[in-house]
Amino acid sequence: MVPYVASWSGELAGFEDELVVQLGRGGPRLGYRNERPEDRIGSGGVLWGRIAQAPGVGRPQFDCLHPVRQYIAMYAMKCQVCGGPASKNKDGWLFLDWRKPHDPPTWPERSLTAMPPLCEAHVRLSMEECPHLSSTEVLVLRVRTPRLWGISGTPYTLTADGWRTHERDALLPFGDPDLGKVLASRLYRELRNVTVVGGGGAG
Repeated sequence: MVPYVASWSGELAGFEDELVVQLGRGGPRLGYRNERPEDRIGSGGVLWGRIAQAPGVGRPQFDCLHPVRQYIAMYAMKCQVCGGPASKNKDGWLFLDWRKPHDPPTWPERSLTAMPPLCEAHVRLSMEECPHLSSTEVLVLRVRTPRLWGISGTPYTLTADGWRTHERDALLPFGDPDLGKVLASRLYRELRNVTVVGGGGAG
Protein backbone atom coordinates (compact mmCIF):
# COMPACT_ATOMS: atom_id res chain seq x y z
CA MET A 1 0.00 0.00 0.00
CA VAL A 2 1.38 3.40 -0.99
CA PRO A 3 0.82 6.01 1.76
CA TYR A 4 -1.34 9.01 0.94
CA VAL A 5 1.54 11.39 1.78
CA ALA A 6 4.16 9.62 -0.37
CA SER A 7 5.35 11.24 -3.60
CA TRP A 8 5.33 9.58 -7.01
CA SER A 9 8.10 9.95 -9.61
CA GLY A 10 5.61 11.46 -12.05
CA GLU A 11 4.84 14.37 -9.70
CA LEU A 12 7.32 17.00 -10.83
CA ALA A 13 8.21 20.08 -8.80
CA GLY A 14 8.06 23.63 -10.13
CA PHE A 15 11.09 25.27 -11.72
CA GLU A 16 13.38 27.54 -9.70
CA ASP A 17 13.23 30.26 -12.37
CA GLU A 18 9.58 30.77 -11.38
CA LEU A 19 10.80 32.43 -8.15
CA VAL A 20 10.98 36.22 -7.98
CA VAL A 21 11.67 38.96 -5.43
CA GLN A 22 8.58 40.63 -4.00
CA LEU A 23 8.95 43.92 -2.16
CA GLY A 24 6.55 44.85 0.63
CA ARG A 25 6.35 46.66 3.96
CA GLY A 26 8.27 43.82 5.62
CA GLY A 27 11.09 43.96 3.07
CA PRO A 28 11.92 41.51 0.26
CA ARG A 29 10.33 38.09 0.27
CA LEU A 30 10.27 35.03 -1.95
CA GLY A 31 7.44 34.85 -4.47
CA TYR A 32 6.26 33.21 -7.69
CA ARG A 33 5.71 34.72 -11.09
CA ASN A 34 1.95 34.65 -11.66
CA GLU A 35 1.45 33.79 -7.99
CA ARG A 36 -1.85 32.22 -6.93
CA PRO A 37 -3.56 32.62 -3.53
CA GLU A 38 -3.13 28.89 -2.83
CA ASP A 39 0.67 29.27 -3.11
CA ARG A 40 0.77 30.74 0.41
CA ILE A 41 -0.40 29.30 3.71
CA GLY A 42 -1.07 30.64 7.19
CA SER A 43 -1.46 34.17 8.50
CA GLY A 44 2.19 34.90 7.67
CA GLY A 45 1.73 33.92 4.04
CA VAL A 46 4.46 31.29 3.87
CA LEU A 47 5.31 30.36 0.27
CA TRP A 48 4.68 26.65 -0.40
CA GLY A 49 6.60 24.61 -2.96
CA ARG A 50 4.70 23.94 -6.18
CA ILE A 51 4.47 20.32 -7.30
CA ALA A 52 2.19 18.32 -9.57
CA GLN A 53 -0.65 16.30 -8.05
CA ALA A 54 -0.55 12.97 -9.90
CA PRO A 55 -0.69 10.09 -7.39
CA GLY A 56 -0.27 6.75 -9.15
CA VAL A 57 1.86 8.17 -11.99
CA GLY A 58 5.32 6.62 -12.12
CA ARG A 59 6.93 4.90 -9.14
CA PRO A 60 6.10 5.54 -5.48
CA GLN A 61 8.87 7.36 -3.58
CA PHE A 62 8.36 6.12 -0.05
CA ASP A 63 11.18 8.22 1.40
CA CYS A 64 9.84 11.50 -0.02
CA LEU A 65 6.72 13.22 1.30
CA HIS A 66 4.53 15.07 -1.20
CA PRO A 67 4.54 18.70 0.07
CA VAL A 68 0.87 19.39 -0.64
CA ARG A 69 -0.53 16.10 0.66
CA GLN A 70 1.73 16.30 3.72
CA TYR A 71 0.33 19.76 4.43
CA ILE A 72 -3.27 18.63 3.97
CA ALA A 73 -2.84 15.59 6.21
CA MET A 74 -0.99 17.48 8.94
CA TYR A 75 -3.26 20.53 8.93
CA ALA A 76 -6.57 18.63 8.70
CA MET A 77 -5.40 15.74 10.95
CA LYS A 78 -5.83 13.04 8.31
CA CYS A 79 -4.20 9.61 8.35
CA GLN A 80 -0.86 9.74 6.54
CA VAL A 81 -1.48 6.28 5.03
CA CYS A 82 -5.08 6.33 3.77
CA GLY A 83 -5.96 10.04 3.86
CA GLY A 84 -9.05 9.37 5.97
CA PRO A 85 -9.72 10.85 9.43
CA ALA A 86 -6.95 10.17 11.97
CA SER A 87 -7.83 8.38 15.20
CA LYS A 88 -8.73 10.47 18.24
CA ASN A 89 -9.96 9.34 21.65
CA LYS A 90 -10.01 10.76 25.20
CA ASP A 91 -6.19 10.62 25.33
CA GLY A 92 -5.75 12.48 22.06
CA TRP A 93 -4.64 11.93 18.48
CA LEU A 94 -2.68 8.87 17.33
CA PHE A 95 0.94 9.53 16.26
CA LEU A 96 4.17 7.61 15.74
CA ASP A 97 7.41 9.28 16.81
CA TRP A 98 11.13 8.50 17.05
CA ARG A 99 14.15 10.46 18.27
CA LYS A 100 15.42 13.19 15.95
CA PRO A 101 18.45 15.51 16.30
CA HIS A 102 16.30 18.54 17.18
CA ASP A 103 14.20 16.76 19.84
CA PRO A 104 14.22 18.22 23.38
CA PRO A 105 15.36 16.24 26.46
CA THR A 106 11.68 15.79 27.32
CA TRP A 107 11.10 13.61 24.20
CA PRO A 108 8.50 12.55 23.22
CA GLU A 109 6.86 15.43 25.12
CA ARG A 110 7.25 18.66 23.09
CA SER A 111 8.90 16.91 20.15
CA LEU A 112 8.43 18.34 16.66
CA THR A 113 7.12 16.16 13.87
CA ALA A 114 6.38 16.48 10.18
CA MET A 115 4.72 13.05 10.11
CA PRO A 116 0.92 13.39 10.15
CA PRO A 117 -1.21 11.29 12.51
CA LEU A 118 -2.70 7.88 11.71
CA CYS A 119 -5.91 5.93 11.97
CA GLU A 120 -5.95 2.80 14.13
CA ALA A 121 -6.15 0.55 11.07
CA HIS A 122 -2.80 1.75 9.73
CA VAL A 123 -0.57 2.42 12.74
CA ARG A 124 0.59 -1.22 13.04
CA LEU A 125 0.96 -1.52 9.26
CA SER A 126 3.23 1.54 9.25
CA MET A 127 5.48 0.08 11.94
CA GLU A 128 5.73 -3.26 10.15
CA GLU A 129 6.17 -2.10 6.55
CA CYS A 130 8.22 1.12 6.74
CA PRO A 131 11.98 0.28 6.41
CA HIS A 132 13.01 3.36 8.40
CA LEU A 133 10.75 2.56 11.33
CA SER A 134 11.98 -1.03 11.55
CA SER A 135 15.55 0.17 12.25
CA THR A 136 14.84 2.61 15.08
CA GLU A 137 12.93 2.86 18.35
CA VAL A 138 9.40 3.98 17.57
CA LEU A 139 6.77 5.06 20.07
CA VAL A 140 3.02 4.94 19.59
CA LEU A 141 1.58 8.09 21.11
CA ARG A 142 -1.70 9.69 22.02
CA VAL A 143 -1.35 13.46 21.86
CA ARG A 144 -3.95 15.78 23.36
CA THR A 145 -2.38 18.98 22.02
CA PRO A 146 -0.64 18.61 18.64
CA ARG A 147 0.07 22.34 18.25
CA LEU A 148 0.82 23.82 14.83
CA TRP A 149 4.43 24.96 15.20
CA GLY A 150 6.09 25.93 11.93
CA ILE A 151 7.60 24.71 8.68
CA SER A 152 10.72 23.36 7.07
CA GLY A 153 11.90 24.03 3.55
CA THR A 154 14.59 25.42 1.31
CA PRO A 155 16.09 28.72 2.57
CA TYR A 156 17.10 31.41 0.08
CA THR A 157 19.42 34.43 0.31
CA LEU A 158 18.79 37.57 -1.72
CA THR A 159 21.86 38.61 -3.74
CA ALA A 160 22.53 41.19 -6.44
CA ASP A 161 21.67 38.51 -9.00
CA GLY A 162 18.45 37.36 -7.31
CA TRP A 163 17.68 34.47 -4.97
CA ARG A 164 20.35 31.89 -4.19
CA THR A 165 19.53 28.67 -2.36
CA HIS A 166 21.23 26.88 0.52
CA GLU A 167 22.01 23.16 0.60
CA ARG A 168 20.38 22.41 3.94
CA ASP A 169 16.72 22.81 4.81
CA ALA A 170 15.65 25.36 7.40
CA LEU A 171 13.32 24.53 10.31
CA LEU A 172 11.49 27.66 11.45
CA PRO A 173 8.59 28.40 13.81
CA PHE A 174 5.64 30.51 12.72
CA GLY A 175 6.42 34.17 13.37
CA ASP A 176 10.12 33.86 12.50
CA PRO A 177 11.27 36.88 10.44
CA ASP A 178 13.06 34.60 7.95
CA LEU A 179 9.90 32.76 6.88
CA GLY A 180 9.61 35.04 3.86
CA LYS A 181 12.89 33.66 2.52
CA VAL A 182 11.95 29.98 2.65
CA LEU A 183 10.19 27.79 0.09
CA ALA A 184 8.26 25.55 2.47
CA SER A 185 7.71 21.82 1.96
CA ARG A 186 6.72 20.46 5.41
CA LEU A 187 4.25 21.53 8.07
CA TYR A 188 5.25 20.74 11.67
CA ARG A 189 3.33 20.18 14.86
CA GLU A 190 4.68 20.21 18.40
CA LEU A 191 3.43 17.24 20.41
CA ARG A 192 2.17 18.34 23.83
CA ASN A 193 0.35 16.42 26.56
CA VAL A 194 1.70 13.12 25.28
CA THR A 195 0.83 9.62 26.50
CA VAL A 196 2.98 6.69 25.34
CA VAL A 197 0.70 3.76 24.48
CA GLY A 198 3.10 1.40 22.72
CA GLY A 199 6.40 1.02 20.94
CA GLY A 200 8.76 -1.23 19.06
CA GLY A 201 11.78 -1.41 16.79
CA ALA A 202 15.47 -1.22 17.65
CA GLY A 203 16.34 0.00 21.10
